[in-house]
Amino acid sequence: MHSTQVAVVPCAVAGVGTPDSAWREVRATGFTFCVPASWKPSGRAKDSVDANHWKGDGTSVTWGLGRPLSGIGRNSSAEVTGAIVSGGRGYAPMASAPAQVITHRCDPATNTPLTVGGTVVMVTQVRCEGVTWTTTGWSTAPPIYVQGEAHTARLADLLVRVMGTIRFPSSP
Repeated sequence: MHSTQVAVVPCAVAGVGTPDSAWREVRATGFTFCVPASWKPSGRAKDSVDANHWKGDGTSVTWGLGRPLSGIGRNSSAEVTGAIVSGGRGYAPMASAPAQVITHRCDPATNTPLTVGGTVVMVTQVRCEGVTWTTTGWSTAPPIYVQGEAHTARLADLLVRVMGTIRFPSSP
């Protein structure tokens, strides 16, 4: 089995990380951003770009071109039909049981524009019932995104810091 080591490129954005916790640059197609150095890529790097999925610190981010695959923010609901049975396996399907609808309500999205070298990157954050924050850094020109989900306020703040590191190459 052949393994390729990818050199860690330190984050070039001033003020990111600490002496105890350096950050690394992720090379995406047409842009870069930074994540904590402890984060690991998921998937393979291609040509001169790094993997498009990164995991660490209890969260993850995905980058891509165009619009985010799951949209910006989300609403989710699920319908569960059945009866809870104590002493058994916990759930027994029953055709005649009334439907229970479970809905995760989401707060209105917050949008914070960041100007990066003349390009506007919008950072959109949606909090759903205090259990999930979806944070997306995105641009329409060029059309790119970096999106992550967090399950605590501390990790949601970390994702906002990641979005603040999005950079585009300088025009000649």
